[in-house]
Amino acid sequence: MRITNDLILRSTPQACVSKDGQQTGAYGPCFETAAARPPQHEGFFAMLMLAVTCAAMPALAMDDQATYWRFDGRVEKRRTSVAPATEWATSAWIGDDSTKLRLQNSGVLDDSGRIDNEGGTKGIDNRFFYSRRISDFWDAKAGVQFTVFDQGVTRSGFAAGVEGLAPYGIHVDAVMGVSQTGVVSARLEANYDVVLSQKLIAQPFLEAMLASQDDPAIQLGSGLARYEVGLRLRYEITKEVAPYVGVSFEQFTGNTANFVAAEGGPTSNVRALVGLKVWF
Repeated sequence: MRITNDLILRSTPQACVSKDGQQTGAYGPCFETAAARPPQHEGFFAMLMLAVTCAAMPALAMDDQATYWRFDGRVEKRRTSVAPATEWATSAWIGDDSTKLRLQNSGVLDDSGRIDNEGGTKGIDNRFFYSRRISDFWDAKAGVQFTVFDQGVTRSGFAAGVEGLAPYGIHVDAVMGVSQTGVVSARLEANYDVVLSQKLIAQPFLEAMLASQDDPAIQLGSGLARYEVGLRLRYEITKEVAPYVGVSFEQFTGNTANFVAAEGGPTSNVRALVGLKVWF
């Protein structure tokens, strides 16, 4: 509206004052007085300004309901002497400020190409959510989940949770779900960016998962099944592309640790991380 008002002001006839026999106005030479100007020009300029104003109003209103989209991706090599693996995590959404459709995909493959169950807490996981803003910094979301584990075992079900920024800028993603086997699970992921310089950012992170009962087919035990804490240090070549290195500690607990040990896997891991983070 400021641009429109400015145009109206500039097009408004200004008083002309004679100077050395030539009429001048506020915006330069003026060769005819307002009285000499054909009256239909006034109507033309008024209609033009009205059209500009009407065209600007819907555009301003549409900006409040504009549709946006975003993609975030991360892929990393998880180096350890016992169980090296490759992990990826991607997410994409489309929507406006209040509602979004979200698609998430993540997974872990060991160096032989097999799906790593991570004690029934990973596999290759796919989630589709409908989310809605419930406050300035939080979205509530609900949807479906489908996960593929080693040897073709699958789990599907419903999931719901919240995602947003906690105090001090901590990003939190908390989801509860129920699978077709009746297992109720809760998953928490949290991270926080510590800006060390314009290009260098440290990100401590936490992952944890709990289950209501055992699911031996995927090595998942009841109670706290797994937690992982770590730190990633990334260098932003641009805001959209950032390689990183890091370290993490992972621990399986309770019956999950028993299932993992029975399959010959380690119940705890210290890993070196090397990866790439992108978004657009």
